[in-house]
Amino acid sequence: DVGAWGAALHAALIAGAARRVFDLTLQYCNDRTQFGRAIGKFQAVQHQLSVMAELVAACHIAAQIGLSGDGDQPDRLPAAIAKSRTSEAAAAIAATAHALHGAIGITEEYDLQLLTRRLHQWRMAHGSEAFWQPVVGAACLASAHATVDFIRAVTDSRAP
Repeated sequence: DVGAWGAALHAALIAGAARRVFDLTLQYCNDRTQFGRAIGKFQAVQHQLSVMAELVAACHIAAQIGLSGDGDQPDRLPAAIAKSRTSEAAAAIAATAHALHGAIGITEEYDLQLLTRRLHQWRMAHGSEAFWQPVVGAACLASAHATVDFIRAVTDSRAP
């Protein structure tokens, strides 16, 4: 299934780019000073960084799920879950990174703008979250499992 391949691979690309965006943002917040201290020491900035770190971790886990099929190619439902989750997180990660960087984030000399443009492009490639969420939802509703058990069954490669 070309759609599953594309979704799983773009989920992995988003996860990698999201990690790099987070690393750049964390470094910038630790280096940039305002009012005599690094902006990363301000509670409001720390909160945004912690939410961003959570989204990056979720992307990493989702990408692993998307590429964890037993055969030679990813299964459609785990790929749908992965692409849906990473696409949803991509916009928030990019927005937070640009909010914390300010104007430096859009300059040609700084890599953030390259990475966030790719996040937005990959978010739409092979279906955005708006395309994949109904696929996941329909499968969940058709399942005899409760939602948590459905997710466990889909994401656990040892499940029957």
